[in-house]
This record gives sequence, C-alpha cells and structure tokens, in this order.
Amino acid sequence: MKLSVVIPTIGRPELARAVRSALEQTTPVHEVIVAADTVDELTLPEDDRVRVVRVGPGAGGNVGRQSGIREATGDLIGLLDDDDEWAPTKVEVLTRLAAQTSGPWIATSRVRMKRTNGAELIQPAFPIRPGEDLRAYMFAKRSPRSGHGFVQASTLIFPRELALEVPFDENLKFHQDVSWLTSVAAAHPDLTVLQSWEPLASYYATEGSVSKRIAPEGSIAWARRFLADQPRLLGDFILTQSLGFARRNGSVGSMVRTAVSGIRFGRPGPAAIVYAIGATAKQTLQSKGK
Repeated sequence: MKLSVVIPTIGRPELARAVRSALEQTTPVHEVIVAADTVDELTLPEDDRVRVVRVGPGAGGNVGRQSGIREATGDLIGLLDDDDEWAPTKVEVLTRLAAQTSGPWIATSRVRMKRTNGAELIQPAFPIRPGEDLRAYMFAKRSPRSGHGFVQASTLIFPRELALEVPFDENLKFHQDVSWLTSVAAAHPDLTVLQSWEPLASYYATEGSVSKRIAPEGSIAWARRFLADQPRLLGDFILTQSLGFARRNGSVGSMVRTAVSGIRFGRPGPAAIVYAIGATAKQTLQSKGK
C-alpha cells in the first residue's frame, strides 16, 4: 500500500520541518503533496517525492486537504499540518495496525502537544474503548474532571477512498478535522478506529490559531448541525467545548448563555452539567476578584 502525505499550508516557516518529518519515515512514504493556500514561494526539501498543488489563496485548510487527496496517487492518506511534525516511526506503526483490519477504518495515535513555554502534554488521556463510537469518544463527558477523547489531524492515516466517499467540507473554517471524523463515523457505524498509544506526532500550540478565535455562537451552530441526531453528545459538546470558547472571552454572561443553549438544544449528561456549573462559578469568582 502506498501512502500519500497531504500537507495544507499557508506558507508557515515550519513547513520545511513538517515535510522533512514525512520524508524521513522508517517506512518510506510514496509522495508528499503540499497544498499551498498562498501565492508565495515555498522553501521545501529537495526530494522527487515532494510536489506542490496551489489552492486559494485564502481557500482554507479543508480545501487544501481535499485538493491534496484528489491529487494523491497513493492508496492511503496521511494528514500533516504545516506547523506539526511526525515521529520517524509513525507510518510504520500505523500501517502495521491497518494491515490487521478490514472494512472502513482510520488510524490515529497520541500526540505530543508542545507549548511555547517549553511545557509538553501528551493527549489523549484515555484510549478509545473497543467498539466505542468515535463521536462518543470525542464528545461525551465521562466525568466532571476528565477530558475528552482527542484525535488530532496530524495523527491521521486512512484509505484515500474513504475521503473521496466522505469528503472534507470545504466551506468550514473551524472544527474542520472533527467535522470530517464525525461525518465518517455517521456514514460508517462499523468504522474501526485503530489507535496507537505511542505519541507519533507533535503539535505545536501557537498564539493566534484558528481554534483560539472561534466564537461560542459559531461552535454551537456547528454542534447543532453535526450532532443533531445525538442529543447527549450535542449537549455535552456545548457545555464543555463551546463553553471553553466562551470562557476564553472572559465573559460570565457568554458562558451562561452557552450553557443554557446546551440544555435547550441537547440532553447533556450529569458530568457535563456539573463541569459547566463549576467552570462558570470559577470564572464568576475570578471576574469579581479583578
């Protein structure tokens, strides 16, 4: 099986690092497709496997991903964001897992999140359970103190045919990778999620990322569109992840409105409700202390 790496980019200086990490795999990749959402010249490693596809400018990450997937000549797709990088054994480990399965599948791993202050966090904190629905893993709140299952874009490998059948939504500007994963899980109830517990990718948390600019109202609208048939997950998502965007704004009023929306539109579980109450109370105390 040949693997095509798709790297959407706006021309970040870290792009060359990402490309090198794909080229230096212990199991060689078939090609690296750089989907350039910019008219600027790109500085890339010299390698016959690297080719550039121009999109945009300003087309968005999902346009780059889907354009790269359409252009790919490999049987498998590996996604890599332009400011992330792969561990050298990523392809080797995940394709070995994939060789043992049949039917629709995606392969993922833990990811090493690196902050600008040098701190690191390995996510997710807990693995997906055998047979667990991917949407439940990503969005259901198991306990007030627990996080969620986390599947980061740069960890993903999957059959190219899967992304041609269920394409990335090219109109979305945020929640892009989880939107695709949600749509794939909805289209394929028998989806197999292959997960390596070894961190095989590194994600660099930077200021000014798209996720930090998401308004809670936009996140709620996304949830109502993609999780409408899953009221528990819809409610849990709004009371945790949408609430997080409201909290970043430092607005208690926005947090309250977001929590009310979660209860109004969904059926959140007890853990999500307790979490939302606690987070809102904490923000209220912090606001009063200023």
